[in-house]
Amino acid sequence: MKSIEYIDEWKISERYFDSNHLGKYEAIMAQGNGYLGLRNVHEEEYPGETRDMFVAGVFNKFSKEEVTELANFPDVTNFEIFLDGERFSLVKGYHENYQRVFNYQNGESIRSFTWGDESGKKLAFTFRKFISMHNKHLLLIDLEIKNLGKAVKIDLKTGIDGTKSNSGSQHFEEGDKRFFENKYLYLHTNTTETKVEVGLASYLKMSRVESSRPVMGRRKLHEVKSIILSDEESLSVTKYVLVCTQRDLEADSSEYLKAELIEKLKVEIERSYEDQLTASAKAWEDVWRIAEVKIKAQDFHDQLLLNFARYHMHVMSPTHDDRLNIGAKGMSGEGYKGHTFWDTEIFILPYFTYTFPDQAKNLVNYRIKGLAAAKKNAQLNGYEGAQYPWESAWLTDGEVTPKLGDIDIITGKPTPILTGEIEHHVTGDVVYGMSDFLSATQDQSVTVDYFEVVMEAAKFWCSRVIFSEENNRYEIHDVIGPDEYKEHVNNNAYTNYLAKFTLERALSEYAKQNDNQKKTFYKEDIQTIQTVSDKIYLPQLNENDVLPQDDTYMQKTIVDLSKYLNDAEVNTIFLDYNLEQVNELQVSKQADVLLLLLLFSENYTKAALRANWDYYYPKTLHDSSLSLCMHCNYALMIGEETLAYELFEKSFEIDLGSYNMKSSDMGIHSASMGGIWQNVVKGFGGFTNEKGELHLTPRLPKAWDGLSYNIIFLRRKVTVDISHERVQVDLHGGAPLDIYIFGEKYHLENTILVEYK
Repeated sequence: MKSIEYIDEWKISERYFDSNHLGKYEAIMAQGNGYLGLRNVHEEEYPGETRDMFVAGVFNKFSKEEVTELANFPDVTNFEIFLDGERFSLVKGYHENYQRVFNYQNGESIRSFTWGDESGKKLAFTFRKFISMHNKHLLLIDLEIKNLGKAVKIDLKTGIDGTKSNSGSQHFEEGDKRFFENKYLYLHTNTTETKVEVGLASYLKMSRVESSRPVMGRRKLHEVKSIILSDEESLSVTKYVLVCTQRDLEADSSEYLKAELIEKLKVEIERSYEDQLTASAKAWEDVWRIAEVKIKAQDFHDQLLLNFARYHMHVMSPTHDDRLNIGAKGMSGEGYKGHTFWDTEIFILPYFTYTFPDQAKNLVNYRIKGLAAAKKNAQLNGYEGAQYPWESAWLTDGEVTPKLGDIDIITGKPTPILTGEIEHHVTGDVVYGMSDFLSATQDQSVTVDYFEVVMEAAKFWCSRVIFSEENNRYEIHDVIGPDEYKEHVNNNAYTNYLAKFTLERALSEYAKQNDNQKKTFYKEDIQTIQTVSDKIYLPQLNENDVLPQDDTYMQKTIVDLSKYLNDAEVNTIFLDYNLEQVNELQVSKQADVLLLLLLFSENYTKAALRANWDYYYPKTLHDSSLSLCMHCNYALMIGEETLAYELFEKSFEIDLGSYNMKSSDMGIHSASMGGIWQNVVKGFGGFTNEKGELHLTPRLPKAWDGLSYNIIFLRRKVTVDISHERVQVDLHGGAPLDIYIFGEKYHLENTILVEYK
């Protein structure tokens, strides 16, 4: 029996205490607000749990041999509960009516059950917890205990535990531990290598207490509250926690992490748990109102999947601060060490660009502010211009990709990770994402910096190419494309076309510049950029209308992949082959050529788009969470609407599904979250931005009765409402807008209603 229950479009529950799959729930029920991220562990500890709490941007390197990672903060969520001197645990005694409900609408977790033992003790527990969207530093835990049996002495031990680590790597110093006024717990510490100071303060509010004592140990401080609870009596406990760091934008004084933190805590405890939850829920309501997307269907599971994805995009995205970006696992786990990949620009940024453009701007500015590190990275690798790191962390860290990965099944040795060395398309992805943002917003405040990013990226590509005398063209050798099952290839089509896109953007932006200082600075580079742009090799469609993925893909061995395609688990091909062997097969991890054609579909005929699908789709294992969403939208583009919906449905299983209960142990899959929104709005909803023009080509699945969504386009709010009979578009203020529905031009002033022919 699966323990996940899908309640409605906003809620799921853990139907019984599932000690074998703690990581699944910790991740899919993770809480946060873009600043603070928390895995949803139980308050009492259990073997196999991962008690992670992160603050966006606080990275640290444990040793010289390791790369920097998002540091696991001291734990503030643990409650040790002793009943008549015995530690409470769900694996002891018996329990009934267990349920943990998570609400993606307001981010609250509620866990309730009745527990008892042979001695006659019987108590009803309710734990509630949320991270505030109203105050990004605030975390609250509420505990209600009702005695249903004989009188029992309850000892509650909770506080701040600095012994937690990232799988053994301790990132914080011992720190300064204090009890202020005998009731406020406080820890001031700093990361070991980056020296980022942090402050944590907590307060425990109880309906009554009979005795209290502080307990201080190495790296931790707690308080123990004791009470005797008679039959039918109840105890209410609320824990308030504030977390701040030296890197906070508002950290403006030496007392910010000290006296000011305690004073802020005193203010917060004046509001009850319910009042704080109401304020946080109101902030969430504002999010859902602005970015409203409603699927009209008899079954709520698709809407639940979409809400799950949108929730996680907001809790994992530090869009309040343009020095920060999004990790591949968000802040829901230690996977990929909190590092930022191309996932942001291609998969996640579109959601913010078309719903919260000001937040998208901060994600764009992260790349602008990271330009200096990208230039240094290029220099270290022997290139010119700016080479954006494959994995990024803090702005100045540069390339942070680990050198070694999992054990090779054939050799028994760690597999070298080459992505940081030769997966260079990320520099083109950054330019693509920024270009799409500017096309959608016309934000002039970014254009000056965008020009510099594009020019430096173009300089990188000019130094990255080699000139083939034999073919009289520039080529790009020894790379990894989006399909990471193909290493050390020449002329990966996706990489070459993104390089060409960057070069063309550089030429275009240079031509727009007046005779200013920045234009003069690049005067000597522009001819080289023009020359490389004119002669860079772009793989072309072959006689079968198929675009070669690289110089050798089509010459590799074709094998029967049905065994792996029919397996719901991912990466099962590595039970039979190692990566070196897979490199020699016509098998892809994820969309590569198909992703390229999806991004630039206007350049290809329907016949070519179909031919490439027929060639590459059967060879793709979808072993990356980035794969299904892009294939879904591609399938819609070529009229495979039934298959597209099947692919969309499979996205449910990546994280939210119950088939693979280990899939999210290291955290949820961030790119998939953005891809799910793209499937609904850009795929089934038919929205595209074509050279600064709004196009709509809706393709509703049969399972849906309708779909409505809000987007922000050229700073105007637009609502699209689709059914199987018609599409209605509403403009909410601003200047009129020319839009295209099924290719036909309309002048949108207020409302347009188009019935299908």
